Formats: sequence, structure tokens, C-alpha cells
Amino acid sequence: MGEKEKDIKASQSSGNEVESSINRKSESENREEKIRMTLVIGGLFLLAAMVVFRLGYVQVVASGEYQKRAKKQYEYKLAVKASRGDILDRNGRRLATTVTAISFAADPAVIENPDDVASLFSEVFQKPKDFYLKKLKEKNRFVWLERQVPISRANVILEAKYYGVLEIKEQSRRYENLASQVIGFLDADGNGISGIEKQYQEVLSGKDGMMLMQRTATGRAFPAVGEAHHEPENGGSITLTIDSDIQALVEDELKRGMDASGSFAAIGIVMDVRTGEILAIANEPDFDANLKETYTPENIRNRAVTDVFEPGSTFKIVALSAATEEGIITPYDKYSGEGGKWRVKDRIISDHEKVGNVTLREAIMKSSNIVSAKVAMKVGTEKFYEMTKKLGYGDKTESGLLGEISGTVKPVKNWTGITLPWMAHGYEVLVSPLQILSSYATLANDGERMKPIIIKEISDNAGSQTFRAEPKKVTRAMEKETARKVREYFKAVVDSGTGMAARVQGLPIGGKTGTAQQLTNGSYKAGRYVASFVGYFPQDRPEFAVLVMMINPTNGYYGSMAAAPVFSKIASRMLSTTGEEYRDRIASEMKPEASKEQYFLDTARTVVVPNIRGLTITEAKKILRSHSLDFSRSGEDAGIVSKQGIAPGKRVAIWTKIPLDLSGETAASKMPELLGIRASRAIAAAEELGLRVQVAGGDGKVVSQSIRSGQTIAKGASITLVMSN
Repeated sequence: MGEKEKDIKASQSSGNEVESSINRKSESENREEKIRMTLVIGGLFLLAAMVVFRLGYVQVVASGEYQKRAKKQYEYKLAVKASRGDILDRNGRRLATTVTAISFAADPAVIENPDDVASLFSEVFQKPKDFYLKKLKEKNRFVWLERQVPISRANVILEAKYYGVLEIKEQSRRYENLASQVIGFLDADGNGISGIEKQYQEVLSGKDGMMLMQRTATGRAFPAVGEAHHEPENGGSITLTIDSDIQALVEDELKRGMDASGSFAAIGIVMDVRTGEILAIANEPDFDANLKETYTPENIRNRAVTDVFEPGSTFKIVALSAATEEGIITPYDKYSGEGGKWRVKDRIISDHEKVGNVTLREAIMKSSNIVSAKVAMKVGTEKFYEMTKKLGYGDKTESGLLGEISGTVKPVKNWTGITLPWMAHGYEVLVSPLQILSSYATLANDGERMKPIIIKEISDNAGSQTFRAEPKKVTRAMEKETARKVREYFKAVVDSGTGMAARVQGLPIGGKTGTAQQLTNGSYKAGRYVASFVGYFPQDRPEFAVLVMMINPTNGYYGSMAAAPVFSKIASRMLSTTGEEYRDRIASEMKPEASKEQYFLDTARTVVVPNIRGLTITEAKKILRSHSLDFSRSGEDAGIVSKQGIAPGKRVAIWTKIPLDLSGETAASKMPELLGIRASRAIAAAEELGLRVQVAGGDGKVVSQSIRSGQTIAKGASITLVMSN
């Protein structure tokens, strides 16, 4: 074989090897592709299986959880506020109530006519237009324009229907501003933080309800249809023993008395001696429970139970009662006044008025500290202390008033040689005003001490009574005969002694003045006194006990000067407030003194002259007729009353003609007194003066007016009249 053939065979052999190699490589790649495809398909099947498994788990096993999560994206619970219950007086008149008010907000970004909106708000709320324009130019999407607006006042804006102005209904607490320290007030969240509002928070607040809301994709909310919701359980109501009419007159006279005496503060309490019910409890200075800016620690404190004082001569009830109970004194026993000064141990007891050798009756009439000390020393430590405790001193009265303290009566083991004679005239002992009144109410109730009551009843939101207070006798402090004998001493005090300024002609009264230096930080400071008068009426069969206390008076600091005249005015006004039946009953119980009884019956047919200055003759006529009074006129035939011949507040016989001078003007510049006038008459009178009237409360008589009588008024000004129910 030649070389050429060898080359050809070699070439063929090499080609076969290459082809074989290529074939082997193709088979290997095919196998790899199959493996990869198998893995990919297997992976896809595995992923699909996992997805199916997960879907099954979500839809079957965990479906409930995911449904909850989904709902959270478009559903939420909206609290539905419960209406807070009312606080009422003994006659069902609202002292505190919840009303629906409108709050106005705005979205400045969508307000099309801010100038018009600001103008309307400025006109309605009597604020500068720029005040609202500034708010409407803010970059925030939500701004408050006005909060808690009465619906009657909000109607003008509601009718305007400005796009971008939001109307939000809110609940608002409204107070009649009577017995404010007793009733208390709420914080910004609607929780009671003072007085009855705090004590009975759980009863009054009720339980909020719930409504399920849903959101659209754009975020708009609406109630979920067909979903369960819980209605709120409104609060229950609290009825107090307070009588609104008596409370109002006590507050009025307390203010006048405080101004007249130049006192720092004043306290007044009225109690029914037979039941222990507190008919009025007033503190001055006062505050407006509807205006938080008037709240101060001094104004909101119920001093009648939270403060204690050395009582002075009102504490002489203890020595007199103990000595009479033991039978060791008579009204005609003779005592020496020691020339006005008497040394006991290393201390001197002084009388403000020197007395010589006098009967015990005369000594009590003139409020002799020396004679009172001698009587107490005759009684002895144990019996004096026993009577002190029986009359309720040193222990809380358990009246139910928030913040009540017990005062301080030292145990006998801590007494020194001067404790007894000094306690006899009201020193070395600390007592609350309510304790003083309770002790005299005990005397007036023939020696039976009743538990003071402020809560008369509690009802649930359906009106069903859940609690009713019943009169509760605490103890018999003294025998009936003892009480009647001691009352004669205190009758003499009012008839002829230091309490003469407390007299009411025709009404027999018993009582006692008290004057004590005020203990401040452990020492007595010159010019700081507590002046008081506590008494009861009618003398023979008492029904009411009244306490008046003036703190740090500057225009005469004796109880006879600062407190007794206020007691007299309260007692005389109560006669016209408590009704004909009561007046007739008192008259029948008086001693047969024809002239006094007739005078009393005459005074029962008198009325207090209202303030009608600034009213038109038409309105003046209506108001006078509503008070059973007539009038005569001089000057112009029409116009407003510029002068009235009988001063407001003076008591006159019914159908007395009040002389009126008319100015001929057609608009008044001074605000008249509208208190006590029926709603329709008061509203008409205010509107005739050109005032914009807003009404709160019920449809009874005016109990509060936002513009005080005598204040200069401008036509178009707003006035709020609060009505009783």
C-alpha cells in the first residue's frame, strides 16, 4: 500500500473519531437538558403545590385571622357617648344637665368664600372678623372655629350651609350656678373632679355605646349596615335636698352681706331641723361652673365642711345645755361679771361689754365670756366634754358632702387647767360651720340630733328610684325639757341682746352671735376675725335652722354687726318663698300677741319690688303685674323707665302703685333685672331692648342672666338667659 492510501485511511479513521466524539457530546447535552427540564418542571410543581397549600391554609385554617386583618383596613368602632345624668333640686329643677351643642370646624383648603364665612361668624359670635380669617388661612386641613355653641345660636350658621364648614354635635354640661361648690364640675374629658359630680361619677356618667363604622376606598365613613351596635346607657340622676329658691336667696343675701361687711369670704347654710335635710349651702366668693376661667382654689372650696374655725360665743350652747341638763342653773341665778376681766390660772378672760352682778339670762343676752366660763366650770370637765360630743363636735356629720373634716376636740386627758373655761366661750376647739348649725338644729329639734342629708334620692336612667334617704336620728343629746329651757336663753339674745339685728318682726327667733379671733398658722393676728350668727325659727316649734358666717370682716367684726343682719334678711325672704301654707302654720303657732300676729300676717301679703329701670312701659307693666304690683307714671307717655319711685328689693304690700318716670327714649342703655321672670316675658323684654337672646335650661323662670342688671348694654349685643324647668 502506498503512502497515499495510508493517508486516505488515516484521514477516514480520524473523521470517524470526530463524528463519534460529536455524537457522544450531543447525547450528553440532551441528557443535561432533560435533567434541567425535569428540575424546572419539578420546581414549578413544587411551587404550585406550595401556593395551593398556602391558599388552602389561608382560606381554611387561618381564614378567621385574615378576615379580622382585612376588616381593620375598612372597619372601626366609634364610641357613642352616653348622656350624663342630671343633678336636681328637691323639687325636680335641674341644677346640672347635659345639653347637645354644635361645634363648628373648617377645612381651609376647600373654603370657597372665607370672607363671607368670617363675616357671618363675626356677626353671630361678636368677635373680630380677622379672628376667623386668620383661622381660615391656616395650612391645616382642620381648624376649630367655635366650640360648644347652643343649638338656638348655631341655627343661623347651620342654615347658611357653607361648603367646607363642618358641623359637629357634642355634649355639653350646663349648670344653673346654684350651690356650685356642692355640685362641682367636670374636666375636659367629662369626668367629675369636684363635688357631687366627682362623688357620683359612676352613677351620673353611664356607659358609652359603640357603633361599627366602615370606610369607602376614598376614606369616607358610614355606619355598617346590618352590623350589631351597642346603644349607650345614659347616666342616672341625683336629687339633692337643696331647694333652689332658698339657695338662690341665701346666695344673694350672702353676697350683699359680704360686700357690706367687707369680708374675705362668707358661708350660709339652711337646714330643716326635723329631718336634717340641707335646704341651702352657699359659699362666697362663688364661681361660674360654666366658665372654667373662674375656677380658683379659693372659689371652688366648700368651706362649710372643709374649713374649721374656733367658733367663739356660738359654742356657749355646750355649757348652757350641759348645766341645764344637770339641773345646776336657772335663768335667774346671779353671777359677777368681774368688771370685764377675770384671771384663770395665768390667762385673762375678757368681755367686750362689762357686766356687773347679773342674772344668767342677762349674761347670755350680753354674751358674757366670763359668766359662760363660770357655768362651764360648775358643770365640770367630764359632763362638758360629754355634751360637746353629743352635740356632734369633733366628729364628721356624715352629711355626704365631699371633703368634710371632723374638726378637733381634744380628749380630756390632754386638757390643761385653762381648757375648760376657754372652750366655754369657743376657743381651744376647732369646728366646721355645718357642725355649728347641726348643734343648734339639735336644740331646735327638742334635743334630737338628726344626721345632715344632702342626697335625697338616686334614680337610674329609666327614672326608677335606686336610693332614697330617710331622716335618721343620730342620738338624743338632751331631754326635750332641757332643749326648751335653753331655747329661752337664745330667744332673749334676739329679743333684747346681742342678736337684735337678726330679728324679723312678727317671727319669733332664737339664736346666738359669735365673734372669734381667727387662728392663722398657730397664732392670732390683729384684725382677723370670724363673725357668725346661728339661729332657728319659729322659736316655740322650730322648723328651720340658719347659719351665717363672715370671714375677716373689715366693716365691724362682731357677729351682731356682720352676720346677724344677713340672717334677718334670709329669714324674712324665706317667709315669702316657702308658700302660704307654711306662713299660715307659723302664724298659728305664735303666741297670742294680736298686734305681732297681725303684723306677721300683713308681711305675708307683701312682695319685693323688682328692678324695672330701662324697660319699656309695656314690659314694666307686665313685670309689675306678674309681681302683684301696679304703677303710676309721670313724664313722657311712652318710652323707657328712667326712674322708679320705690327702690328695687324693698318689700311692699301687694298691689302697691310704683311711681315711674318715663324718659321718652326708645332704647334702654342699662340692663334691667330679669331674674324670677317667666321665660316668655323675659325673652320679650330682652328682645325689645334690641338684644340677641339665647336661652338655656327649661321654660320656667330666669335664674341667671349673662348681662347683669344695671350694666350698660349695646343694641345687638348677645345675652344668655338660663331658665328653670
